[in-house]
Amino acid sequence: MKVKYYFSIASPFSYLAIDRFLSMVKKYNLEIDEKPFDLVGEVFSNTGGVPVPKRHPSRQKYRLVEIDRVAKKFDVKINKQPKFFPPSNPHLPAKFVLAACKKGDKLRFGKMCLEYIWSLEKDISDYETLKEICEKLNLKFEEIKNLALSDEIDLQYKKNSKDAIDQDIFGAPSYVLKNEIFWGQDRLEYLEDAIKKNY
Repeated sequence: MKVKYYFSIASPFSYLAIDRFLSMVKKYNLEIDEKPFDLVGEVFSNTGGVPVPKRHPSRQKYRLVEIDRVAKKFDVKINKQPKFFPPSNPHLPAKFVLAACKKGDKLRFGKMCLEYIWSLEKDISDYETLKEICEKLNLKFEEIKNLALSDEIDLQYKKNSKDAIDQDIFGAPSYVLKNEIFWGQDRLEYLEDAIKKNY
């Protein structure tokens, strides 16, 4: 069974969902099409979304409450206002994720990027951080870097964003099963219900 997994490399809710999602992937032996995308620059701007700093203060305040609430419920270590958010260049780590996927390393690089920004206070826009992640995953940094900076990966990244917009996706994380969208970490149980029906 195939699930399309759209996420932003800088999304706190993608981070809060990742371990539960990976457990589901393992439990049901799911095939995952991992699709990091440009949430702010492309998807928000084409679907009516607003970047966090431009939101009304009441929305910004509630967002922090919700992050804290979810983290406590699922016992996830998170800094709800990390030093390196938003990343200076969110596209670079997203392209590293795609490069790692291309080399057969699925779901691990994206998970580590999310962990690095939201838990470990690391700058995922920095090459030294990305090199550290590569080393932890036993990936060759120069090989992943060269692929991440290639036209092939750039086109894939842009296609992911276009695919998201075309599929009526407007936020992260979003999971698509048989053209049905499940948006947000709080919709994982509904995704699981749908998986069970098709299992």
